[in-house]
Amino acid sequence: MERTGMREAEIRRTEMSKTETSKDRAGDGKISAAQRDGAEKKTAVFRKSPQEIIKQACMLIAGCLCCSISTNWILIPNGLAAPGITGISLTVEHFTGINYSFVYYAITILILITTWFTLGKKDASNIVILSILYPAVLSVLSFVDIQIVFEDKLIALAVFGVIYGVGIGIPYRIGFSYGGDDTVAKILKKCVWKSIELKKIYYFEEVLIILFMATAFDLDTLAYAFAGQLIYVNAMNYVVFNLGPKLYDMQIIGDQKMEEVEDFIINTIHKSVTIYHDAVGGYSREPKVQMSCVCNSKEYIQLREFIKKGSYNCFIKVIPLVHVFGQNRDFHRLDDENIE
Repeated sequence: MERTGMREAEIRRTEMSKTETSKDRAGDGKISAAQRDGAEKKTAVFRKSPQEIIKQACMLIAGCLCCSISTNWILIPNGLAAPGITGISLTVEHFTGINYSFVYYAITILILITTWFTLGKKDASNIVILSILYPAVLSVLSFVDIQIVFEDKLIALAVFGVIYGVGIGIPYRIGFSYGGDDTVAKILKKCVWKSIELKKIYYFEEVLIILFMATAFDLDTLAYAFAGQLIYVNAMNYVVFNLGPKLYDMQIIGDQKMEEVEDFIINTIHKSVTIYHDAVGGYSREPKVQMSCVCNSKEYIQLREFIKKGSYNCFIKVIPLVHVFGQNRDFHRLDDENIE
């Protein structure tokens, strides 16, 4: 009898759970996208396909190669210097004779450890891979005797800036960071200058680095270093914000039978969707369902063709977007404060 009673209670609990789930899904107005974004985030982080992992690995290696080649084969052979951790490392090499790539390695590991204890696990996880991979690639290529020397230093500076900026921008685009002076600025903001804007801390930090470099390099080299930074920052921002898939906001307004469209968005193109059940047609005064979905160009075409083939009676408005911040792999991260 006890087992029978327990079984009946379990069945009742299961039925109540199903009923609550159905109510939550149906909703009585606006369906929050928070749960969908949370599920999407878990899918993006914990359920990456082998192809996505390989693609990210290749992009990280490509970024490290671009930065290492531009530094070892262009910057140094042309008698130039760069600010940031690279500038500090070159200055230390000038006085000690220790290969700058080893100095760079030591500094990045120190930054990684400090980030872990000050900013937390999340920020440290974003820089841990490149904190190990980039100095290793930099060190290996520093022993490869290839020198690309230009007659005009300005041309050398421009080539370095573009390649280096691309190398920095590629990892940033997929959510990784090199853990350089931008991370140091975040640490200083959290631990020292809490009320000062991050950008101002970063600029102050760069001034200190250039003053330190002035002990080893002449004014011309420092001026080139400053100009080179302007070039590679612009190249980096172009890669981060302008390359890659174009994003669109799809506004879909249709009748009450739009569950299949919702299912296609969530389970086929793997995007979140916000749904409004209280929309009303201005002319017909009939109740409508309004959906809002941000997707890239490929997914937009897939969704458009799905709606076309299904002959759904709906109105579609497509708006191109400049920037989108969120957890999806196509979106930028809101906590990338160092990127303008």
